[in-house]
Amino acid sequence: MKCRLRALFRIISFGILMTFLSLLVPLVRLFFSSKMAFSLYRQGMLLTHKILGIRLNIIGNLPTEPAMIMCNHPSYFDVLYNIGKHPAVMVVGHQFKKWPFIGWLAMALNTIWVNRTNPNVRKKVRSDIVETINNGLCVFVCPEGRTSGSHFIHEVKPGLFHDASINQIPIVFYSFWYHSTDFPYFHDLNSGFLNHLFRHIWQALKNKNVTVDMRISSPRKINSADSGMLDFYKFNAWHLRRALDVQNIVNPNILT
Repeated sequence: MKCRLRALFRIISFGILMTFLSLLVPLVRLFFSSKMAFSLYRQGMLLTHKILGIRLNIIGNLPTEPAMIMCNHPSYFDVLYNIGKHPAVMVVGHQFKKWPFIGWLAMALNTIWVNRTNPNVRKKVRSDIVETINNGLCVFVCPEGRTSGSHFIHEVKPGLFHDASINQIPIVFYSFWYHSTDFPYFHDLNSGFLNHLFRHIWQALKNKNVTVDMRISSPRKINSADSGMLDFYKFNAWHLRRALDVQNIVNPNILT
């Protein structure tokens, strides 16, 4: 019973906070500045951590300059860790744009929308990412493309690494490790997604705490897509080496 009450309190409190942010952040951006809107969003995420019982152990330094932030993506909780003082735009699946409140908040934060089912738009998304970074913002992106549901790193595409290489854009790696297997999550986004997601969140928030390590690399510039992808695999394999399902990460031959 205590676990259920904890989950219920957290879900209600989170819903109230997200409603508040989704209304206030767009207004702050409209009447003041995007910098203030990002700052308000960051404070909201830090408050969210307290509400949801998130214990985020940050290992390394958050970016202070424009960069392409590349992270593994085991869970939807990952989006709550975009908390750097330097504003960072997120790359999000287009289907969330139509969601009330969350969609409004995302649009106010210059979110870059990607339709993963349409390969013709990927080039424009990559162009938007480069332009956003050149305009002085970080971009928070998951080269795996979507949640993995585990700490197993799936094959990444070379496109973003290629763009970072030819434009000499600094890359920063984030690697998330959840200490409980209740938090990694995967769904194919087909029918039943919302019900399935809410059941997962309900179960996850019964935990007393959400303990997650977020290891951050130093900024780096890469010479080629291949070298960047290899760095990404190695960085995650090193940080996630003690996670139960990291043993079969991508292709062990590239990590020797």
